[in-house]
Amino acid sequence: MKNIQMKLLLFIIVITSIFIAGYTNSQNNSMPDDFNFSLNYGINGKQKIDTFNNVVVKDLVEDGTKEANILLTKREKQIIYDEMIKLDIMGELNLEEEKECETQPSSLSKWNIHMNGETKSFNYTTFCEIPDDALNLIRLEDFIHSIISNKEEYKELPDANGAYM
Repeated sequence: MKNIQMKLLLFIIVITSIFIAGYTNSQNNSMPDDFNFSLNYGINGKQKIDTFNNVVVKDLVEDGTKEANILLTKREKQIIYDEMIKLDIMGELNLEEEKECETQPSSLSKWNIHMNGETKSFNYTTFCEIPDDALNLIRLEDFIHSIISNKEEYKELPDANGAYM
């Protein structure tokens, strides 16, 4: 009986330790006060999300672009920050230029990210063979765009007129 109690106690200690370690790690992911980013994306990089200046630019295709002041909430920025940390966006990214290809019209993504006193900038165009890091960044762009496009200020912007061929 004592052996079973010891095993149960050891099991409880291990589970508690894992829980505490997981909780501590999640607390270490808090967004730094200096976190901001700007992202130009889409056809010719005309669309923009800039948290440094709380500006969003929407591509209206034939009607040019339209700018709006849109502020992300602290929670929205935290979610985006968490996604960037998962991608190790401040680390070494594999964006192989030889896998980029020429398309018309061309798509451009240009990032400028600032956190913890460091700034990182990089860009890429359309890929014929998409490296994993680029695919993850494209998904992140889509995710950030979905957050912005659901904001009332964005919904009030005019619809795009025309299409890129």
